[in-house]
Parts: sequence; structure tokens; C-alpha cells
Amino acid sequence: MGRTGRNLEIHASRPQVVSKAFYTQDGITRIITPSASNRKLAVVNTTIVNRSSTVIPISVDPDAATLGDRRGKKSNAIDPFARSKEISGAIKADPDVLEITPVLWGEIELAKGFQVSGSLVFDVPKGLILGTIFWDEVEYIPVDFIDYWKDNN
Repeated sequence: MGRTGRNLEIHASRPQVVSKAFYTQDGITRIITPSASNRKLAVVNTTIVNRSSTVIPISVDPDAATLGDRRGKKSNAIDPFARSKEISGAIKADPDVLEITPVLWGEIELAKGFQVSGSLVFDVPKGLILGTIFWDEVEYIPVDFIDYWKDNN
């Protein structure tokens, strides 16, 4: 799914809801878990494309992306580096444990005609409708995963 703004194009996969997410960086595996028992992790694979500007500085941080619904219930992206813990031994992906390498986070200089991709992680309350990712860095671009205006009759 994707949407285009004036300068950026945002493509995002449907959120995957899991209990744990992990990534490996510099040979070290780190794991992320929800902040409370009534929460889950939602992972969105996201691609940011610069189609028009020479260079766009992008800061992927908690304010850059939110996930939720158009009725106002949203959760901010979490810092996967600050929220993760180093683990020893191996961990395997399964339906409730997701590998999120590469992680999309931090400061990026995105040149014209280039794109950057990675996983954004959200700590969401159970039951939150994960209908839209709201991108709000450089410009505001909502990407819907569901059709809010569909006739449900």
C-alpha cells in the first residue's frame, strides 16, 4: 500500500502483530517486547522514496510515524534501539516472534531517486484498529490499510 505526497512516497505493508520482535546488528541479537501485558507489538515494513527533491533530511523517530485509526486512537513508533535488550543464544522467528532486520530508525539523508526501507515498530494496546499509518516527517502522508468509507451493508 502506498501514498504520494509532494516530495515523498510512502509504501507500507499491513501491520504484523506479534509478542516479540528481534534484530541483529554487528553480530548481536536484540529483542523487543511490549511495555505491558495488555499490549502487543505491531511491525510495519516501510519504504520511503524521494522522487523530486535534491536531498531530503529525514528523522525517523517517535513523532515521524503513528499507527492506529482515523478516529484518533494512535500509537507512536518506538525506538527499537532504546527499547531492545541484548540476548544470548539464538532466537527463531515464528508466527508470534518476528525478525525486523533492517530497522528503519534515525537520521537519513535521502537523495533524489533513492529510497530507504526497513521495519517500524509500534507498542499498541490490544484491540486497537490498525487501519492507518500516519507518516508526519517532512510532510503528512496517511497510508490506509482498510477502507473506512466502504459501504458495510
